[in-house]
Amino acid sequence: MRPVLITAGATRNRIDAMRYISAHSSGHTGAHIAAALGAEGLLLLGSPEACLRTSPATATASYTDTLDLMAQMRDWLQANPRGILIHAAAVGDYMIDPDDPDGHGKLPSGQAELHLRLVPAPKILDQVRSWCPGVFLVSFKAAPPGAGIDTLSDLAHTQRERTGSDLVFANTIGRTDRDIVLVDAEGPHPHADRDHALQSLVQRIQQARAL
Repeated sequence: MRPVLITAGATRNRIDAMRYISAHSSGHTGAHIAAALGAEGLLLLGSPEACLRTSPATATASYTDTLDLMAQMRDWLQANPRGILIHAAAVGDYMIDPDDPDGHGKLPSGQAELHLRLVPAPKILDQVRSWCPGVFLVSFKAAPPGAGIDTLSDLAHTQRERTGSDLVFANTIGRTDRDIVLVDAEGPHPHADRDHALQSLVQRIQQARAL
């Protein structure tokens, strides 16, 4: 069967030697998918909370920031050219400039204001196909709060076209338990609640593994 890599949790992009910026991501979805698929996959985890949700039977590894996650994903995909990637991690869009000599110390506390200079982090999802053209790619899209089902479907479709994803799992921030859309080559497939959407997603992954 085709090997599986699942990313879960969130990157922690440092802003100095002590602090980092991250995202609200529990890792629950990635851990759920890993448990449903069994012990054959590798789960890449990026937060302590995500680690706590993992089954002991699941093979795991950890990542830190966006660059570390990108390097580990690229290495795995190049070693598994027919693999399946389920990219559920929340990846930081910005980071300190790695070439900034002042970015390796500690920002002083007690300031009335703190100004940070951040630069765009690499878009990992947009590079996956160039690393591994034969991957079966599942990506995730979070729409802004208040987005309706049509907007959600449009955003997921746009992401699928841009990244070459085989399947996009899309939900709306603040309403992640319902109104989920799966988008594939045939179009959007709405689901009333998250449990049914995840069941459908796992079934599609299992079908892809058997090919």
